[in-house]
Amino acid sequence: MVEHKALNPLASISNLEMDDLSEEKRNAREFATRFIDRRFTDATSMLADDGHEAIIDSFPDFLTEEGMDPENVLEQYWWGLHGQYGEAKAVDELTVHDDTEVTVMFAFENGTQTATLGLKGDSISEFSFTLAYEPPSYADEDAFIEHEVTIDAEDVTLNGLLTAPEDRNPVPGVVLVHGAGVHDPDGTVDNSKILKDIAWRLATKGIASLRYEKRLANNEVPDNALTLDAVVTDDAVAAVDRLATVDDVHEDALFIAGHSQGGMCAPRIADRHGGVAGVVNLDGSPNPNLNPEHADIIRYEFEIDGDLDEEQAAQLEEDRETLRRIAEGEFDDDETIMGRPGVWHRSLGEYDPVSTASSLNVPMLALMTFSADEETQPELAAFSRNRYETWRDADLPEGSRAECYMNVDHYFQSVTPPTTPLSLYFGGNVAENVIDDLNEWIQGVST
Repeated sequence: MVEHKALNPLASISNLEMDDLSEEKRNAREFATRFIDRRFTDATSMLADDGHEAIIDSFPDFLTEEGMDPENVLEQYWWGLHGQYGEAKAVDELTVHDDTEVTVMFAFENGTQTATLGLKGDSISEFSFTLAYEPPSYADEDAFIEHEVTIDAEDVTLNGLLTAPEDRNPVPGVVLVHGAGVHDPDGTVDNSKILKDIAWRLATKGIASLRYEKRLANNEVPDNALTLDAVVTDDAVAAVDRLATVDDVHEDALFIAGHSQGGMCAPRIADRHGGVAGVVNLDGSPNPNLNPEHADIIRYEFEIDGDLDEEQAAQLEEDRETLRRIAEGEFDDDETIMGRPGVWHRSLGEYDPVSTASSLNVPMLALMTFSADEETQPELAAFSRNRYETWRDADLPEGSRAECYMNVDHYFQSVTPPTTPLSLYFGGNVAENVIDDLNEWIQGVST
C-alpha cells in the first residue's frame, strides 16, 4: 500500500511494507517490536534525551515510585498489558499521523491496545497510552435510574450515588463500601471503576445500590483519630441508614457489600448497624494485619517474579520485622509505622473479621480472587488460597458461602497471571459472572 498523504493523512501500514517506510517510521516499528518482545534495554537505547523524562512522566501516578527509570517503566507497562489482555502477539499496525507522531496497535491474546510514539529524528521522544474508562456492556442503562444523594455522617456530609431499577419496587438494596485508599463513589483506580460496574449490573438485574465518596477523599482525619471506625465503619453505617430511607428499597432486604478493606469491615458494619439481611465480602482479608509469617508475598511488590536484589531483600526483612512489631503491639499510638499512625494499626489489631461474621445472625457471601502464578509466585499463590479457605471453613451463619474465582484479580477483572496493579491502568470491567453470582445470592436471601 502506498501512503497517500494528499488524500488521507492517516495511512495504515502493515508488516509487509517496511521497505516503503521512511527511516523514522522504521524506527517506530523497531521500538514497538523491542517493547513487545520484552527487550526493554534495547528499546530504552532508542529514546531521545527528552524521551527518558517523557516516558516516566507518562506513567500513572498511582503506581509511580521514586527512582523509576525508562526501562522499568517499559517493563511495568508490558506486565500491565499482559495482565489485562494476555500473551503478546505482535505489533499489529502503524498509523502515520505526520513526521513526529505514529500510532502503534499492539495485538494480544485477548484484545488490542494502542500507544502513541513521538518521533525525533532517529529517536523516540514519547511513548504513551491514551486510555479511558468504558462502562460495561452488560449494564443496560435504560433499565435503571441514577441520581446524586448525600449522606449525613454527623461531622461531615458525603456525596453519594443511588442507582435503582426502573419501574420495580420494592427491591433489595445494597450499600457498596470501597477498599483502602482515597476513593470517589465509583471506587475509581485509574481507568477501572469497580463499584460503578457492580452498581450498574445489579440495577440491570433488579437490585438498588448506594455508593459514596470515602471520607478521606475530601476530609481530613487527624492522625490521633485515624481508626478503622473513623475511616470505614461509621460512614458505612450512616450510608445504610440513608439507603433505608429510599421508598423503592425493601426495608427487610438491606445488604452491605464491601470490597477489600470494605469487605473485611462488612461484618463489623453489619454488627454495628443491625437489621441488615446479609453481608458480602468482596476479596476482603480474614486478617486485618498481615501476619509476619506471610511477609514473603511482599517480594512480588518489588519484582513480579519475586527475584530480589540485595537491597530489595534487605527491605523485605525490614518489612518483616515491622510486621512483627505490629503483630506484637510493639509501637506507640502516635508512631508512624508503614505510613500510618500506630492508633490505626491498633484499631485493626482489635478487630477479628471472621469471629464477627460468625457471630452475626445473618448470612455472609465471601467472594475471593486468585491471580497468582503457581510456578513463579508460590508464596502469593499459597497466601491467596489460605485467604479463601479461611472464609470457606469459618463457622458462618446458615446460608453463608464462599467462592474463589481463578484468574481474576483483586478488582474482579479477568486477567492472565502473573498480574500487577498496572493492569487497572488499561481499564477493563468487573467480570460479569461475579456480579451475577452476587445478584443471585442477594435475590435468594431476599425471598
